Amino acid sequence: MRRDHRRPAAVLTALAALLATTMTAAPGTGALADEPCGLPRSAAVHHSLGLDSWNDDYPRPVGTVRAVMLFLSFPDTEPRLSPGRIAEDYFPATTEYFDRSSYGRLSLETEVVEEWLEMPADSVDYGIQRDWPAEQRADYLHDALSVIAPATDLAAYDVVYLVADPDAPGVDSDATKVVNFNSPITVGEAEIRRLVTVFENRRPDRNVLAHETGHVFDLPDLYNRPTEGSGDWDTHVGDWDLMGSQFGLAPDLFGWHKWKLGWLDPEHVACVRSSGTSLHTLQPLGAPLDERDPAADTRIAVVRTGPSEALVAEARTPIGNDRSLCTRGVLLYRVRGDVASAEGPVRVIDGHPESDACHGTSVHPRLADAPLETGESYVDASSGVRIEVGERTSSGGWHIRVDKE
Repeated sequence: MRRDHRRPAAVLTALAALLATTMTAAPGTGALADEPCGLPRSAAVHHSLGLDSWNDDYPRPVGTVRAVMLFLSFPDTEPRLSPGRIAEDYFPATTEYFDRSSYGRLSLETEVVEEWLEMPADSVDYGIQRDWPAEQRADYLHDALSVIAPATDLAAYDVVYLVADPDAPGVDSDATKVVNFNSPITVGEAEIRRLVTVFENRRPDRNVLAHETGHVFDLPDLYNRPTEGSGDWDTHVGDWDLMGSQFGLAPDLFGWHKWKLGWLDPEHVACVRSSGTSLHTLQPLGAPLDERDPAADTRIAVVRTGPSEALVAEARTPIGNDRSLCTRGVLLYRVRGDVASAEGPVRVIDGHPESDACHGTSVHPRLADAPLETGESYVDASSGVRIEVGERTSSGGWHIRVDKE
């Protein structure tokens, strides 16, 4: 039974009404994309991958982003580890991931509050689980905000991580996620729009905090959640992006994501605007940017194939965040700006549908060998686009030819 710490029902009802998981619609207004290859952002689609405008309800991940990590304990268990020791499971690895992925354009600075803040109820009383009933989730968040408010000034931070004691019996590691509020809530002097709630066991999933932080930066889930509750989650993008799987062999963010987040400039994007043949040189996505000559440093080639759809090509090699990559080549994928998080806004094109690769290490071997190599091509008959991969460059990228009807 829960301890006697009830709040007025109206308070819980109000918080439950404000509460939403990452599946709720995000605010913002849509517009036609000015850039011919940049899709429009859809106001009705949560984490829309349109990039004609930025949704100001999310912190822009350029420059310094300040985060705070707070730790919650429970009366039914004594923490075995210090907050500082648990924080080492996440940092500096998460900061380093974003430094590499952003080409140094994002510095995630996280303050660790090294004390346990005890919740008023036992961990098992909160019913923590992946698909959490809104009232129980609101109950947990109400208590959490009540205990952390005196501990720190949340107004000083862009990102808030709430870490539950990993050894508490009621902690379910499948419940880790970003919780959004439909309207900001006030905690002290701060207006809070979302929290990263961490329920990881020891050791936590690799790259899990980077994945959740991606949501804080308005990136969608790219996995395929099976409707029956079991099955293959990785059919949409396989290993090829952190937002698909934090366990992937190639967890660097897609070049499209980097463009959306402001880590790639328009000069790094080859936009195929007109019919005919065009030649492009793709540099490895994970290599450092050439700040001296960005016009010669193309990272993605984009062909607009519909009002809300684009075909993207990028060079993936075992470098940076992709250092565990077991194949290499020019990866092709489709992006839609009108498809919501976890519903397939990005789908990787399998360049070798008759084969697979990397058994035992890949999260989805059928897509592990998706990239095309020299001499191989792909035809998108519906849009009249053909992409052929040419020779490798001295810098490790590839020349490609794009034919557009």
